[in-house]
Amino acid sequence: METISSRDMQILDTNCEYYGLSRLVLMENAGKGLAEEIVRRFEYGKVFIFTGGGNNGGDGFVAARHLKGFDVEIYLMTEPKTEIAKKNFEICQKAGMQIFQGCPDKIDADIVIDAMLGTGVRGKLREPYATAVDMINKGESFVVAVDVPTGLNPDTGEYREVVRADLTVTFHKAKPGLLKAKEVCGEIVVKDIGIPASFERLCGPGDVAHSYFRKDDAHKGEHGRVLVIGGGEYTGAPVLASLAAYNSGADIVTTAVPESIKSIVASYSPNLIVRGLKGDAITMKNLEEVEKLALKHDVVVMGMGIGENDEFPDFVEELLKTCKKAVLDAQGIVREIPEDCDCILTPHRGEFRKVFGEEMDEESLMRRARQTGCVILLKGREDYITDGKRIKINRSGNAGMTVGGSGDVLAGVCGATLCNDDAFHAACSAAFVTGLAGDICFDEKAYNFTATDVITALPQAFKRCMSIE
Repeated sequence: METISSRDMQILDTNCEYYGLSRLVLMENAGKGLAEEIVRRFEYGKVFIFTGGGNNGGDGFVAARHLKGFDVEIYLMTEPKTEIAKKNFEICQKAGMQIFQGCPDKIDADIVIDAMLGTGVRGKLREPYATAVDMINKGESFVVAVDVPTGLNPDTGEYREVVRADLTVTFHKAKPGLLKAKEVCGEIVVKDIGIPASFERLCGPGDVAHSYFRKDDAHKGEHGRVLVIGGGEYTGAPVLASLAAYNSGADIVTTAVPESIKSIVASYSPNLIVRGLKGDAITMKNLEEVEKLALKHDVVVMGMGIGENDEFPDFVEELLKTCKKAVLDAQGIVREIPEDCDCILTPHRGEFRKVFGEEMDEESLMRRARQTGCVILLKGREDYITDGKRIKINRSGNAGMTVGGSGDVLAGVCGATLCNDDAFHAACSAAFVTGLAGDICFDEKAYNFTATDVITALPQAFKRCMSIE
């Protein structure tokens, strides 16, 4: 049975909306599919539907409409909170359905539908959910769980208090936790709700919304510290990466460049924190001082603007032994990556061919990702992102992004998103939001924009992605 993590399902749900398949339609299909499974097993009966405030509850409201001929009562554990759940709740109200607040005095139904928490549960249940779960489990009704039994971790299969279902109706694909906790799921039925298989391969705003991290009570640095290492022949490249990281949410960005160009790099922006490294080029003699810097940062981004430097690949391979997370671009792309380093490589097709000695296709891309233990974000008209097990395609962006510096911007965005996420999801998020920033530039300037224009558009691109969520 194919599975999908709760996070990837949430990402897919948001991306479907972006690609024109509304979540209201998906909810309708889910609720109707749930009702179909009940009608297959029962000709008639009394049904209690326990609903929560999220879309799981919305599925329950839809199912109530489709259970024609059944005696249906709806019990709200809390008021619906999402817009699409509210819409379906209002339909139930206007239809004159029996709706009650809180738990019933007793459960005397033939069928109980658990549409409370679904994939949203983590940890110990709060009231009134804990009481509802206890009542359901003590009753003698046939219990149907919507997507995931309330109380079950959808990914790990762990639980404390949990609804013990006779039937679990899940949607699109099973969640991994269902297969690890079959003793509380009963029969597992996967209902197709109309999501094209190809949508799982497309990056979208959902990738960004579920990757971007911000806390109201955070202190400086909690949203990410990025070290950018680059520069030599080209002074602007590490600047573009650094400013892109800032505009993508990183709190602190340090730009480490050869001492000979430090003053030039620092002059680009007052936002830059610039560290000069001894010499005219970054070589093995700089390793010790850079290692100390790297330990103070969450992510190291390196390779932009190095130019001709035969020692730099050796420097990168040694420094990676100190890094927990890294983004490798341009001259920084190497094949030997430590197992404990969460790493994103960002080659274009020519760099992929130069580093790996073969032309890129999906098979070779995934194979090289497995061999290196990295995520590869292959830049192009369409970006390909893979960790060797799965692959996604990004189609945001336009021909104006062939302008010099766009790759440096993408590397900086990857650095910011990687601070608080795993490499695969961070790369998908960075690819889409950078392309979207380019599309925002196109709307204003057609193809006549620069890499700095893309950086300026990044905050607006992030905001658009969060508003869709």
